[in-house]
Amino acid sequence: MRQFSTLLESQVPLGEALRTLYLQAATPAIKDLVFGLVSDLDAGFPLSKAIEKRSDIFGEFYMQMIKSGEISGRLEEVLTYLADYAEHEYDLINKTKSAAAYPIFLFGTFLFVSIVITVSLAPQMISIFEEFGTTPPIGTKILIFIGEFFKNWGILAAVFILGMIWLLINYFRSVEGRRVGGVYILKIPILGEIYKKIFVSRFCETAGTLIHGGIPVVTAFQVAGDATGNYTYQKIGYKVADAVKEGKSISSILKEYYEYLPPIVSQMVAVGEGTGRLDSILKKVAGYFQKEVDRAFSTMIDLLQPILVVIIGILVAFLVSAVLLPIYQLAQSV
Repeated sequence: MRQFSTLLESQVPLGEALRTLYLQAATPAIKDLVFGLVSDLDAGFPLSKAIEKRSDIFGEFYMQMIKSGEISGRLEEVLTYLADYAEHEYDLINKTKSAAAYPIFLFGTFLFVSIVITVSLAPQMISIFEEFGTTPPIGTKILIFIGEFFKNWGILAAVFILGMIWLLINYFRSVEGRRVGGVYILKIPILGEIYKKIFVSRFCETAGTLIHGGIPVVTAFQVAGDATGNYTYQKIGYKVADAVKEGKSISSILKEYYEYLPPIVSQMVAVGEGTGRLDSILKKVAGYFQKEVDRAFSTMIDLLQPILVVIIGILVAFLVSAVLLPIYQLAQSV
């Protein structure tokens, strides 16, 4: 995206820019991807259509944003925004990975030790307690039950879990699944609020870019809704478009969706409508919510490591109490 936008900003024609990217491709996968885009352009397809055919790689957001860039004649500007967006997302993911690496390593080690203990040691503890005629503590009973279950049904349980994961992944990739997932992802505690801010930022950024490029407001909000990749915001975009056709104000419609669009959005849009600067106001709102997302992610990343360490500590304490304490009690009774 960064190389592509730089080439177009340098007035390099679209087809030639892609061919340059093909020659500079760092991996065979990127080379194949760019070759496919060049082939579709040579066949007479617009770039957005070529991107749409590879939506599994680019995703809904990139596809709709590139379409909006073609419609508005501001493809270079849109690609620059997408390059910034991609780099920003990459940085956030790397920060999250760095924060989670140590706790995940600890959790993986704990999981391996737990499986060995529950499968090999816990069942043997049954005969020890029977020999001494004592009843194991509740924690040990749970551990013995888990060990017996995995010993007898472990393979079947693993197949069932993997099968369910495969079914869920395929379901949420379908049209119905994306709609259902789009609604419920906004209801997840903490993460739901972050996703709302991400979608609001996308919604306002796309609409502002299109309106700034001279695209009618109706089309701008329809494409903006699609660009979010979320069914709820797609519906809001089309509701706004219908309201504009009926002569209603945009801010009055946005105000009705306060659950998904914070009041500041409708208030700022009302100012933009009143001053005739709707495009720049929408971009400012998008920038505001992008900063909110950054702050929320930074806070979540800072809290992630200590929370995971505490959870692992609780699990280790349970394992120790379920294995070592009963053995200690039996030794004391002898």
